[in-house]
Amino acid sequence: MELTAQPGKPEYPVGQRPEFRLIVANTGPVFCFRDLDAALQEVVVLPATGQDRLWSSNDCFTGESDSVRTLAPGEQLVFTVVWGGRTSAPGCPAAARETVKAGDYQLVTKLGKLTSPPVPFRLLP
Repeated sequence: MELTAQPGKPEYPVGQRPEFRLIVANTGPVFCFRDLDAALQEVVVLPATGQDRLWSSNDCFTGESDSVRTLAPGEQLVFTVVWGGRTSAPGCPAAARETVKAGDYQLVTKLGKLTSPPVPFRLLP
């Protein structure tokens, strides 16, 4: 299995809602059975330094789904998340959310214990 993070565009103006994709691919030669439960999927925004995460798609998400899928060799599935451009924290405390400023950032996706390599993107003033 291979996990990839992909911003919809390399740059977004602050205030626009960036679209991010979590891509799961079966890179092996045989069929693969994988739990793709929404609670296992996570999209994370980090500063360019890669430290102190700013936002996670799972902070304010409490639902689960039972989604075991079979992926054929070479098959990929794409899951899309739209980010509101604000920080978040586990449990989703509303008082702590702030608009993320212009600058360089990294996007990382997770599926259970799998983590994608970071991909850069930029927020413009």
